[in-house]
Amino acid sequence: RSQSPAQVAARIFTLFFAALITLWAQNLKYEMEEIGQHDDEVLGVFVNEDDTKVATCSLDETVKVWGIPSGKLLQTMKGHLGQVNNISFSGNDKWIASGSSDLTVRVWDVETGEQLSVLRGHTQPVIGVYFSQDDSSTFIASTSFDKTVKLWDTRLGSEVKTLRGHNEPTNNVAYSYDGKYLASCSDDGQIKIWSTDLETKEPLMTLMDPEHKAPILTVLYSFDSKKLVSSDQDGYIKVWQMPSGRLLRTIKAHEDLIQDVSFAEDNKTIVSGSLDEKVKLWNSLTGDLLMEYDAGVKIWSVDLISDYSVIILGCADGKVRYLKRKD
Repeated sequence: RSQSPAQVAARIFTLFFAALITLWAQNLKYEMEEIGQHDDEVLGVFVNEDDTKVATCSLDETVKVWGIPSGKLLQTMKGHLGQVNNISFSGNDKWIASGSSDLTVRVWDVETGEQLSVLRGHTQPVIGVYFSQDDSSTFIASTSFDKTVKLWDTRLGSEVKTLRGHNEPTNNVAYSYDGKYLASCSDDGQIKIWSTDLETKEPLMTLMDPEHKAPILTVLYSFDSKKLVSSDQDGYIKVWQMPSGRLLRTIKAHEDLIQDVSFAEDNKTIVSGSLDEKVKLWNSLTGDLLMEYDAGVKIWSVDLISDYSVIILGCADGKVRYLKRKD
């Protein structure tokens, strides 16, 4: 179908503007700063909603909270009896949920560091944990090597739903920010989308792609809930349109496993970190690489603040590092 001169001009302008944005982004420069340390490998990193704190968790069985951008250690939370595999701030920033190889999910007060509750029900290590991101932050979702996804009510301190459908260990879980859906991923190479409705226990859909041949290690919704990103053990990132489940893009992002990815507030910029020691920023719409940083250390976990001027790394040497953008 032919286009009018005005349509052609508009298309050219759009392409030119996109090229300028990409060129600007590719000139992003960061410098690395060590801000503190756990006694063992740092497995999880999670930035709170207002970009003032980041929580980290570790093989050393602790959860720590650090200030942003100062890097000051604010809290150390002790109570788990096994390595802490993942963490999540609540949507109201008041609490932290942590999942551990001691088979428990625990809830902590951010300001005091007090342990508020211990949630028991998984029969194997808890690998993924995610607070509902609404202001009430009533629910926590968790995944485990027991192949289940569980939903917990923080008011009752008890399990309210168990979801079964994966046939291999489940690795991670995420709430959509509109509160309607959960996504889980597994060693079975599948992503399952579930309703947060307490009565619905069957998956709404299963996302699969032949290039996700390896275990899928993480999933995460964009802030507008319109995209889902997943990463796997072979270094692939996939971007899915939600709620349709259509695959938008595949990126061969790293040369080793990608344990963690995160969206910036613009809902298109993605950060990834890998055991290949690289941190990368991507345009999820085009697949363009915006920034690459060689951290010189294996990276288990990564998150960023809204405008990606600070990227936080959880590293295999036990250190927590900030990458700060140079203006």
